[in-house]
Amino acid sequence: MSNTTVVYPIVTALLKAEEIIGAQRTWRSVNPMQERFLKEFFTPARAESLSIAEIESIASFTAADINSFLHKRGFKIELPPFQSNGRVKEFGIASVLDLLVNWLKPGSATTLKGQDEQTYPAARLKTEVSSFYQATNHTYPIAQLKTTSDNLVCITRMDHALANFELLTYARQLADSLKPIYDYDAVVFPMVDLTQEVDVGWLINLETTSANGEPVKISQAVQETKLTMNEKGARAQSAFAGTVAVALAYRVPKPDLLIDGPFLIWFQRPGLSEPLFVGYITETDWKNPGSL
Repeated sequence: MSNTTVVYPIVTALLKAEEIIGAQRTWRSVNPMQERFLKEFFTPARAESLSIAEIESIASFTAADINSFLHKRGFKIELPPFQSNGRVKEFGIASVLDLLVNWLKPGSATTLKGQDEQTYPAARLKTEVSSFYQATNHTYPIAQLKTTSDNLVCITRMDHALANFELLTYARQLADSLKPIYDYDAVVFPMVDLTQEVDVGWLINLETTSANGEPVKISQAVQETKLTMNEKGARAQSAFAGTVAVALAYRVPKPDLLIDGPFLIWFQRPGLSEPLFVGYITETDWKNPGSL
């Protein structure tokens, strides 16, 4: 079963939430996955994510706005209507990554027989588009595909399935240990048409505090990811949407200050060392003056 891990839309959505609850919030984990996300991914990506032109984000107090944003960009995930009462006020956040790359030179369409003996549509790219590498502790060669932009796409066989942060960490480790090899004339890889909903339930109950001191937590989290790839290029898309619950502080009505006995009053003016007027007023003079 295919797995995808895309964290930048999650990061940018949380930053979008901070536009409502206050900038530079300190998010607190309630489970090990959140702890790892905050330490290894959120903190480094926080500043980077806002510079990624291929990401769009939205925050809204209306679920219909969030869902319309997602649907217009081709995603099916949705958020239900938000709660709003005296105890909690919810709003939605969403971010969409849409990264389209074209190979430096188009390859050719072909077919590929898989390990399961089935034949699949495939693409073949020659060395003017691809470079080849070996990485530490990884059995298979890695092809690095050049694009018409500064983006690079790497592809390699992998027998053991990984998911979530292990998948992301493994790819990062490979990228950090590439050594060039010159044994291949071209790379042939399967064409891809993938759409999946990613389980990001681990993000629920991630918490922080608003600038006003109100408790805030993520109450819903959904993600949908797509990957299409052929002999011309590849397109990676991922949408994250979440509901942010702000626990409104229950405020006991404050009492009135009752001046119900003789009182002191004075008038003062800046620059004067003494009050202009001082009085001690008793019930005898508690009367409506009619006019001043």
